[in-house]
Amino acid sequence: MIKRTKLKKSKFFIAALTVLSIMSVNSFSASEKSSQKKNTEWKQITLEPDLDGDGIKDKIDVEYAEVGSNVYLKFTSYVFTEKAKFEKGKQVEKAITKSDFEEKFDNFVKGFIAEYPKKNGSSQSAVTEQPIETQDTNAEIPAPAVENKPEETSATINNKTDETDKKTVSQKKNTVNSEGNTENDKALDSLRESNMVKAQNTVLDNKNNDNLNNSAQNQNITSSYSYIKQYFGKRPENLTFNFGYDKHSPRDMDEFVFIKTATSIRKEPNSNAKVIKSATYSQKYKTTGIVKTNTGNKSDEWYEVFFDNQLGYIPKSAVEKREFDWNDMMEKVNRTNKFIKESIASNKKLYVLDNYVPLGGGKSGSHDKYGNRPNQSEYGYTDTSFKNHINIPDRTIMTVEKETDKYIQVRIEAYDNGIYYLKPSAKKYLKNTGITGEVTRFIYVDRASQNEMVIEKSGDGWNVVTSSFVTTGKDTGNSFATPYGTFLIAYSKPVMQYTGSDNKTVVGDARNAVRFSGGGYMHGIPSVFEPKNTRERRKAATAKKIGTYPESHKCIRHYDDQIKFIYDWLGNSSPGHSEGFRVPSVPTVMLVK
Repeated sequence: MIKRTKLKKSKFFIAALTVLSIMSVNSFSASEKSSQKKNTEWKQITLEPDLDGDGIKDKIDVEYAEVGSNVYLKFTSYVFTEKAKFEKGKQVEKAITKSDFEEKFDNFVKGFIAEYPKKNGSSQSAVTEQPIETQDTNAEIPAPAVENKPEETSATINNKTDETDKKTVSQKKNTVNSEGNTENDKALDSLRESNMVKAQNTVLDNKNNDNLNNSAQNQNITSSYSYIKQYFGKRPENLTFNFGYDKHSPRDMDEFVFIKTATSIRKEPNSNAKVIKSATYSQKYKTTGIVKTNTGNKSDEWYEVFFDNQLGYIPKSAVEKREFDWNDMMEKVNRTNKFIKESIASNKKLYVLDNYVPLGGGKSGSHDKYGNRPNQSEYGYTDTSFKNHINIPDRTIMTVEKETDKYIQVRIEAYDNGIYYLKPSAKKYLKNTGITGEVTRFIYVDRASQNEMVIEKSGDGWNVVTSSFVTTGKDTGNSFATPYGTFLIAYSKPVMQYTGSDNKTVVGDARNAVRFSGGGYMHGIPSVFEPKNTRERRKAATAKKIGTYPESHKCIRHYDDQIKFIYDWLGNSSPGHSEGFRVPSVPTVMLVK
């Protein structure tokens, strides 16, 4: 019986790393298959490269079994056609000794992809840039729960998805794959891993847990050029990295650059130096610092990047500096919990603003000093004259300091631990959070870097459960930036369906929605239902934009499998809810930077 499982969990890898053999077998023999048939356990993984070069993910089913000192494999290709269906190709069989697995498995898969017939009529002599991914073939498809989505309309979505379909297929593919491995990660991993593990990591979900703060990304990588600024990526001492789900979690990418304009990576920091790699839009590279050019215009600045176990240089004008800011995350976590514990010690209840109304619940107006617009918010006035104010988004955590018949005085840690005044009419929106002690779960979203980190309390410290790139809200027209602040997660639901321009007809959906502020949800890849035959392609095109620039209408988009993990991790303290809502098993706070 074939068992579908991630290869990293199988006995196959343990054996492949520990058993040595000099036997070499190039094909299956009938006698071996017959004699071993009863004792052979076949397992399977699914890889997702772009086989035919059309910019859309295809599949390779890999069945494998250990027999003595050999590993037998069957490769079956499936190409995603214009009819939105997978077309099965021929099966190729291969046998590799465990001692040769390091080299031959890696080379065979690369060659299989490179030599596969491409739509332009050619095959590639080198491996395609599209990374290979492991896929969870047992993902659940939840039942829908209908709710209007205030920030999207049928017309808007159709326009965006049609445009997306045209652009994405023609673009070169991102070097960041759905496992979160980048070319940078592989290069740095090679400093501390055997060649066997490095070869397997090229195609399989077999990354080592990075439990140490001083991992390879913190090594002192320097060059001989004059640094304007260096990045060392010192992580918080009380933070561990025992990931619960790491398919999309980049390793050793705490400081990185995002390619915004196609450019060349050069051997030295000047435009005449040898080109060692082409960098295309949306690729991401670990950076070790900014250096001055070593020739010509001495004011030119270059980012020094580390990949493939070497240093290279990219002109500063072609990239954006981004980061996984673990230190800012922990600073906000500590400040939030200090505010909570001090409030409880002073016998002050913690409240949350709860004024969300689908397709409403807010005022029109301009941004406040924190960049928040009044949509699905309440005014928090700076004094009792009720003139100057900030916009307090739905689900913001606060304490009530004083209440009179003229105002409600509140303190909000997220907004400079400031005192603000609500009008008495807002009292009906203040709900008790039920928080009675330190919050043990946080989700941190960095809008500037388009990424997310999820942590939970572990002993006296904290542990990273998962991390990923995301897409946040775009601040334009009827779209809203994902609000800045500290929010108590309200609930989650299996599917978020949304309506068209008439606010009645359901036109599309997204999986595993988690409401954190107003109509702002964390959710999977959204798409309208029609036309059905292009839906999967449109979803794939939208997924490729994750980690680039804000594009949603307020929500935070995730890869479908990433949000499914978070959805399950949040748990459910309200089983049997009449609307299918799942309140998190413990209070969980979102921090939006």
